[in-house]
This record gives sequence, structure tokens and C-alpha cells, in this order.
Amino acid sequence: MNRLPPLKALQYFECTSRHLSVKNAAHELNVTPAAVSQQISKLVDLLQIPLFKKDQRGIALTVEGEHYFMGIRTAFRQMEEATRRLQEQRALPRITVSCTPGFAMQWLMPQLPQFNQLHPAIDIRISTTNRLADFARDDVDFAVRHGLGNYPGLTSEILIDDPLQPVCSPRLLKSRKQLKLVDELSAYTLLHDEHQQDWRLWLEATGAQHVLWNSGPVFADSNGALDAAKRGHGIALARKTLIREELKSHELILPFKTSIKTGIAYFLVYPSEVLLKEETRQFKDWLCRAVKLK
Repeated sequence: MNRLPPLKALQYFECTSRHLSVKNAAHELNVTPAAVSQQISKLVDLLQIPLFKKDQRGIALTVEGEHYFMGIRTAFRQMEEATRRLQEQRALPRITVSCTPGFAMQWLMPQLPQFNQLHPAIDIRISTTNRLADFARDDVDFAVRHGLGNYPGLTSEILIDDPLQPVCSPRLLKSRKQLKLVDELSAYTLLHDEHQQDWRLWLEATGAQHVLWNSGPVFADSNGALDAAKRGHGIALARKTLIREELKSHELILPFKTSIKTGIAYFLVYPSEVLLKEETRQFKDWLCRAVKLK
């Protein structure tokens, strides 16, 4: 006989042989026991060789059935492995980026469609958190962090370091377009994100004498501080790079022309071995270019 038995009959035989139970095989295959018995009977009729025999516990394989099962099982395993490899090859390469909620919402998310258009075969996952990423435990490729860039054992590159500047709603200043003296801030509420030292650094650099840097509410991230500023609840610190749209629409304004460099910046942080993969190099190159263009 040159013709192969039907694949369904072979599948039902292989499953029944593993379980040595028609009932359990039917459960795995999501069919009735009668359907399993029918396929095995067809296979036996086609081969003209007994494959199972009854014993005290139910059924057992004959010697011929045992040999046949071993060969069929190997073939099914090879098909399963080939299918798995094929699916892995078709799966999109995945890059996971850990960043603060502020950076994600203010910059990264609005820019990602550009990357997706250039590299549709790369899947970008964003994990928002204020804690430092554990690259091995968290399965993270890149992290964007706001700080001084000192991350031992990791590579860090400056992404955004334009000066921090006070921003507020034009409603807060009422008829005034700008404040003339930094000490005038004492009449307004200072809005803080998790980096509470930013206001201290800014006030020290501008020579303010009568403004309490640690007064005012503290928000979990910069999104909260900026939202409060937009609603006219006080003055926050931000970077122009991250609020271009709000400044353009006059939802936020700059009450001072003064700006300072604090050394605090947004850094791209990653273990050097991440760049061994082509897709991660493509993402890093795109991110660094996109930041410079904005």
C-alpha cells in the first residue's frame, strides 16, 4: 500500500496511544469517544494490522502498534517543532522601552507612529514607571530616565537636556503677559513632580531670595504637574521639547525668559549587548534622530 492513512486517523491513533484511553483521547481532541473509536477502526481496516488489544486496565498497544506509535509520535513531534519555528519566524521582533509616564505621554507616544511607519515589522512595547528598570528581570531593552545619567554598568546617552523653564496657564497671570522678577513667584503655587529638587536648583540659579522652593503640591509624575498648570492651579517646571504643542496653542506660556542648565536631563539607558540586534539598533538610531529634530 503506497497511500498514507488519513491524517485524522493517525492523529487519533497517536493521541489514544499516549493516553492508552479512548475517553482521555476524546477529551484532549474535544470529540466524542465514539469518534475516536471510529477513526482507529478505519486505520486498522486500512492497515489490516491490529494496533490495540484489551487488557485488565483497558487497552494496550500490540507489538506492531507500539512500533507504529513510536514512528508516528516522532513524526508529530517534528511537525509540532516545524510549526513552532515557523510561527517564531513570523512573530514581530519586540522591543520593550521603560520610561517615566511624563516622557511617554508628552513625547514618545506622539512620535511612535513615525517609527511604526518606517519599521512596521518591529513591535514596540512601552512600560511606564518611575523606578529604575532591572533589565534582566523586567525583560527591558531600553530605559529613558530623568536624572544625572550616572548608571553604573550601563550605557547612557543624553536625549533631552534643553533648560527647565517655569510654565503656567495664561489665566493664572490674568492681564499680565510675563513676570518681571523671580521673587514674584512667592505669590504663586509651585507645582512639583517626583523630582522635587528641580525648583530648588532653578531658584538658586536665578538668585531668588524670597521663594520657598519646597512649597506646593507634589504630583506622582510630570503629567500631573503640567495638568495642574494648564488648569491654572500654579506654575510648573518643564522643557520646551516636551510641551511644544501646548506652547503653540497658548495652553501654557512662559512667565519668564530666564532658563538654566541643571545637569538633570532625560537619558537613554541600556546594557551594551542590546545593540547586538539589528532591530534595537534601528530603534536607538531613530529615537536619537527624532529627538534632535524636535
